[in-house]
Amino acid sequence: MIIPWIYYVQADEQLLVESFSRRWTVNGPQRYTARPFERITRRNGLVLGPTEYVYVTDSLSGQVRLERGPQLLFPNAYEELGKILLAIPLKKNQYARILDRSTGQLRVERGEQSVYLQPNEIQVGAIEAGYNIDEHHAVLVRSTTDGQLNLITTPQVFIPTAEQEVIEHRQRILLENHEVVVIKDRDGRYQFRRGSQRDRSFFLEPYTDLVTFRWSSGLHKDKRNLVITHLDIRPKFMWYAFEARTQDNVEILIDITFFWQLADVEAMIVSTDDAPGDICAHARSAIIQAVSQTSLERFLANFNSIVRDAVIVPEDDFYAERGVKLHSVEVRSITCKDPNTQRVLQEIIQETTNRLNRLQKQESENEIKVKQLEGEIVAQETRSRLLELQRRIAQAEAETHGLAEAERVHAFIQGLGDDLPISEKLAIFNILRRQEAIASLSQGKAQLYLTPADINLSLEHH
Repeated sequence: MIIPWIYYVQADEQLLVESFSRRWTVNGPQRYTARPFERITRRNGLVLGPTEYVYVTDSLSGQVRLERGPQLLFPNAYEELGKILLAIPLKKNQYARILDRSTGQLRVERGEQSVYLQPNEIQVGAIEAGYNIDEHHAVLVRSTTDGQLNLITTPQVFIPTAEQEVIEHRQRILLENHEVVVIKDRDGRYQFRRGSQRDRSFFLEPYTDLVTFRWSSGLHKDKRNLVITHLDIRPKFMWYAFEARTQDNVEILIDITFFWQLADVEAMIVSTDDAPGDICAHARSAIIQAVSQTSLERFLANFNSIVRDAVIVPEDDFYAERGVKLHSVEVRSITCKDPNTQRVLQEIIQETTNRLNRLQKQESENEIKVKQLEGEIVAQETRSRLLELQRRIAQAEAETHGLAEAERVHAFIQGLGDDLPISEKLAIFNILRRQEAIASLSQGKAQLYLTPADINLSLEHH
């Protein structure tokens, strides 16, 4: 007698029952009594979270279906479970491309949502953010159906469709007053946009490109590594150094400075692709010819005028044909390539400098002496004016005192009346004056010697 086996199935458990002819499942919670010749396999149900999903494959038909959480999943007797997968989380400004491998169709899923891939779908590429389009940003897209380019400028958060491919995220070009850009259109023609125009702010249209210039740079202009798109039409400085040989066979290194300006962009783009390089090359040729006809001594004495006359020639149309204007050229430094010649040149320059310093010192000393003499002259003139002023004051005082004395004498004589003659009046006045003098002398320590005549003394012998 065979005793049946009883199985207690929990809520999260499942029994897979297999017999000779078929198989089935028993999901919990329940009690199952096994029959003879049945093979029992206990297995747990699959717990799926809110963002989890799994592919379930029917082993009889081969069909695959998607089961997403949250749930407790029990497959049937002929189903197989795949790996647990996570849904693709998309934020509000994100998108992902999904490819259906059975049909080859491509679709775009945009956030915000969680994307569950069907069994025949795969994600193409990574999750991408949408493109912010405003007044300064635009997106250039290509249609995968007809291959045409289109510039999207409407303000939005742009997410391309399945038929659109983003080629470039473009910024609005803002030109300053002194800037010029050259645009090549779809037909290869050049268009010139200037910052002085009204439409100084714009987006590049589809099938157009900014022309990129590669100009020579560096002190020797031997490398074309200056890459620019915005041309500056303001005057600017440029340094250049090269070798030359004088008439007396002295090899020198000349360092010069150009002050130049891009005056005609249309002429420049037609005639040259390296404006600074052409300027330096042409000027170098002219300067070398001029220096080769001049001795070192004469060149050192007049180097600026020699270089300027060689480079700036009114009859030379080379610069105007290339749309540039050369305002001035100056020599920054001159160096002899041979060390011995350079040492002698430095000694000559040092001696010249010392001589100039001595001359300057002597001129300063002479100027100081001249200033001292001028100061003494001014002092003497001031002293002469002071003495003249003192003389005039003394004369005025004497005249005033004399007038006062005259008035006093006149008043004394008039006071004696008309009875006395003038001689007696003068005698009386002199006696009084003598008496005043004697009285004044008696007040001090002075000694007065009088002759008999002065005191009217006479001696008589009887």
